[in-house]
Amino acid sequence: MERAAALAGYRVGAPLGFEQLRFIRSSSPASVALGWLARGSPAASADLTEAASMVEAWCEDTGYPESRFDEQVLAAADLLCRVGRGDTAEMGNLIARAVPPVPPRVFTDKGPELTGRVTSLRWPAGGPPAELLGPSGAPRREQSEMDAAAVFCGWCGAAIPGAGSGPGRPARYCSGRCRVAAHRARHREHVDATAGQ
Repeated sequence: MERAAALAGYRVGAPLGFEQLRFIRSSSPASVALGWLARGSPAASADLTEAASMVEAWCEDTGYPESRFDEQVLAAADLLCRVGRGDTAEMGNLIARAVPPVPPRVFTDKGPELTGRVTSLRWPAGGPPAELLGPSGAPRREQSEMDAAAVFCGWCGAAIPGAGSGPGRPARYCSGRCRVAAHRARHREHVDATAGQ
């Protein structure tokens, strides 16, 4: 009870006013279908899992995809979505079995950029002290050592379990989706920087 009362001072779990609420979007089946068409047919059926994660990352990274393609691609995406019943895996299977293979589609319109992207889920500076957030029975020294050793995803800010414990370089991202999204963001920044010169 004392810990909950102390955390209340930092508004942890407190209801937010409408001014503080953020718009949260999720990818519609039509957007996923456009993602598959933008990706094109995988080279082999074994690549479907990786291709599906790339499509999901594309959907999260691309705002308003319906405004970026011509009417022919939109009609193909609508058909793919209907035949695949809006299921990501089923649409991927249909694209993989297409004869001839579906070539990747490109944007006809750059479209608007996404705004208000959350890049980290960690506390900003001035958040609650570690002893309030850690387990109630954990010694403070052990908690600070755990915090120092924690590795966070370079895209979403989530903790990466087991990072740095094995051989080789420590993981920089928590999933393939975050790795692809970060790569696309870096590529977009590079293209924007070279276009501005």
